[in-house]
Amino acid sequence: MKSHMCRVFSTGILVALAGCAATPPPTLQTGPDAEVTVDGLVRMDNPVVDVAYHKPDMDLTPYTRVMLDPVEVAYQKDPGNRMRSTGAGANDNFALSPSQMETLKDMFREAVVEALTKDDGYELTTEPAPDVLRITASLIDLVVSVPTRSTGRQDMYARSYGLVTLILELRDSQSGEILARAGDRRDPTRQTSAGLARVSPTFIRSDVRRMFQYWGNLLRERLDAFRVM
Repeated sequence: MKSHMCRVFSTGILVALAGCAATPPPTLQTGPDAEVTVDGLVRMDNPVVDVAYHKPDMDLTPYTRVMLDPVEVAYQKDPGNRMRSTGAGANDNFALSPSQMETLKDMFREAVVEALTKDDGYELTTEPAPDVLRITASLIDLVVSVPTRSTGRQDMYARSYGLVTLILELRDSQSGEILARAGDRRDPTRQTSAGLARVSPTFIRSDVRRMFQYWGNLLRERLDAFRVM
């Protein structure tokens, strides 16, 4: 398993992205055995994420503004009506309520917007233009491992709140050309020294927001680094 320091989210677009000292630097695959997607993206080796691809000739320097698509969320397994089910193994994927789902989406967007716009950062826009980079993010394979409604029990603890995979795509906003794609699967749970985390709305919200802020800040850092290369 990758260490916490090594397991960081990357857009997968920076060949110069530094990993941990003992980790080989990310490099784009070359030669006849290079893995290429149907839309022309080439896989990176040692991407510091689960998987990352980008265009061999990609150039992000023309882009000074960003356009964010609404985030989409998809469960790994349909939770159905398991919200009230009981019994061993019955609650392996709890359902978020409609309001909880909207809160999740809002939290993600707020974290990314804050990261991209702070410190005289990037201007947000809703209109395509030659200088606009379109960013599409999806939270997929969502697993909610703890009840999303109060069970009446006090001081509940769990080893994990759940798991989610972030898929990020970068496109030219005018042509729609795909420039890069990467994904990272994470558990937002901040465990105590005992290896357990308290199950409460406050703690869960804090840990999920921290995970989203981490992704947003790293995206900003990588985009900034690429612009000055």
